[in-house]
Amino acid sequence: MNLYKKLQKYTIKDAIYFEEIDRQFLALKNLYENKILDDKNYLFLIIANALICYQLSWKWEDYWEEFSEILENKNFNNFLEIYSFFEKFIPESKNNRRFIDTKLKRVSKLEIFYSNFWEKYNFYYKNMDELVSDLSKTMNQKKEAKTIVFATKMFSYWARNIFWLEYFSENIMIPIDSRLENLYKKYENIDNDIKINSKEIKNFYIELSKKLDIPLLYLDAILWVNYENLLSSKWSTW
Repeated sequence: MNLYKKLQKYTIKDAIYFEEIDRQFLALKNLYENKILDDKNYLFLIIANALICYQLSWKWEDYWEEFSEILENKNFNNFLEIYSFFEKFIPESKNNRRFIDTKLKRVSKLEIFYSNFWEKYNFYYKNMDELVSDLSKTMNQKKEAKTIVFATKMFSYWARNIFWLEYFSENIMIPIDSRLENLYKKYENIDNDIKINSKEIKNFYIELSKKLDIPLLYLDAILWVNYENLLSSKWSTW
């Protein structure tokens, strides 16, 4: 049974359900309910954090819970204060202590983006393709880069608390990580030791998204929350 057959009963509504039980979503929802910062600064902080969310020491969910807890009762007035927060937080983080200098350089690249963000955050939520494009230019990365599309996903998680539900564009790529690569190998019967071209994996998920009629970034939620069961074949519809 291939991956499409296991997922064919699911819809965008199901994907949104899975998003809203994602521990990352719940961490940000809890932070939203306990925040003292204005929404614009929080939105920016979440984007910045997502852009340095790689090569973690432990699970991403654990890291976002740690990030959300440390942000409670904190306030910021400008980019320098936000940068200083990351300068202190990353070395002390339980889950994100690797490549500290590189990650701080990534945050520093966002200074000009921060200046423009104040006027565009609402626009970005209605036009998330534009957020992907501007982040891609700012970070000098491809639009389908994992951290770029992941930052857009996490931005949406927070913005949903402020505004309303805006649907992801079909053009935004799914963030390809080791989990998605493992699922691809399992359902295509490929040995784990074989190195796979990233384009092959992307095309696999693009085709799966089309067959299911679920935009890629929503498909990510279904795969993310159900990863362990899908990988072990302990799967049942709910």
